Amino acid sequence: MKHTWIKLLTVAAPALVVWAALQNPPARAQDILAQPRTASAGPRPGTFAAPPCDGDVAVLRLTELTPNGTMAGYLKAVAAHLGWFRSHGYAHDDMVVAQVMVEDPATHQLTYSKNQVLSIHMRPPFMGGSTGHDAGWDAFHDLYRKNSNIVTAYNICIPRAP
Repeated sequence: MKHTWIKLLTVAAPALVVWAALQNPPARAQDILAQPRTASAGPRPGTFAAPPCDGDVAVLRLTELTPNGTMAGYLKAVAAHLGWFRSHGYAHDDMVVAQVMVEDPATHQLTYSKNQVLSIHMRPPFMGGSTGHDAGWDAFHDLYRKNSNIVTAYNICIPRAP
């Protein structure tokens, strides 16, 4: 199986290195990373106030599966999340889910975490105030809650490729 490896970050915890492995990423995800981008626009009055970004604004989340949660349930929540945005007219964002790998301190072998995952929400539609919280919104949030808890999240700027 072909892997594309992207080192995302190193965590200062003993012998823990976090890597992302995109296994046979869909063409859509490959196209996002390869296409030329223009700088993200500054915030509109009354919206989320992100500073200018010479690339793409994204939300990076480290998530842990709940004791009764499953990866399949989490991925279903991600698909419903993106589907909700599409059904509400947002067509320019995308989401990538990456498996976390952890290093065995004794052997230095990398194995897939059984309970952690990274997600990157590219160009999220920051919506000030209420998002409507309709039945679809509640449904994908319920799927997330049943399957996962966010450990940490960062709003980041992914620079344009040279």
